[in-house]
Amino acid sequence: MSGPVVVGVDGSTPALDAVRWAVGEAGRRGAPLRLVHAELVLPHDLQDPDGRIRAALREQAARWLREAADVARSIDPDVPVEPRVEVAEPASLLLAESEGASAVVVGSRGLGGFTALLLGSTAIALTSRGGCPVVVARGEQRTGPVVVGVHDDHPLLLAHAFEQAAARGAGLVAVHAWHAPPEAFADAMADALGVDVADHDAAHGGKLAGILAPWRDKYPDVRLELVIAHGNPARALLDRARDASLLVVGCHGRGALTGLLFGSTSHALLHHAPCPVLVVREGGGAVATGAPRADAPGRS
Repeated sequence: MSGPVVVGVDGSTPALDAVRWAVGEAGRRGAPLRLVHAELVLPHDLQDPDGRIRAALREQAARWLREAADVARSIDPDVPVEPRVEVAEPASLLLAESEGASAVVVGSRGLGGFTALLLGSTAIALTSRGGCPVVVARGEQRTGPVVVGVHDDHPLLLAHAFEQAAARGAGLVAVHAWHAPPEAFADAMADALGVDVADHDAAHGGKLAGILAPWRDKYPDVRLELVIAHGNPARALLDRARDASLLVVGCHGRGALTGLLFGSTSHALLHHAPCPVLVVREGGGAVATGAPRADAPGRS
């Protein structure tokens, strides 16, 4: 049994999309689904002497959690559902929940306690300090390959990417982008160095193939496509995500991602990806299947 799949619930349509994604993940993992609502912390200058405001907020939370539970049970009645409500800031509550969770799932937009989840400090806190992978769900469930951005050897990222593809019976597209010189300079560099862009592509492709070789052996049924792209990594991933069921990216923590997620590329992926985005932080929670060794049985 895995830790629970935690989903942030706030009464919004995107939050219900997150519930739909999360219940599928919980079913695949054989894990319970925990529906979490961060009830509004009242401002210090707002008086509530008879508790009527708090009671109304609690009633609203219960209604939203019942709605989310009904959605989850309509999809998979065998997944145990655990509602939880707490008066807390969303980031603090989700960070606490992430420590024992398989994944934390949130909608791409929200109301109430999760309004600012994907903007500013809350998103940074959850993706850089969370104890498990974070999924930003979006829209209806999609079919198609899993796409993963590969910058360097990130075993936990690759474990999640291959596991997600295997669980869906989907292909896996591994994308590595490097900043090739502008075409106008490429010929001059080739003349000066004796190496052209195609040689660099081949070198990057060989490195990518080497990183993925142990995983390819471990998951022989996962159809794997390697893509070497030029330019901005976020743009390359967004291009490939058009037909994807999931986009997987890595995070080193402390706000530093593998060149992908914070700053302008953060907005590009989290706000513009047409599919759910799974963010995997190094040290942020392992999957049940460990990283394969290069000398594991079956390797030649």
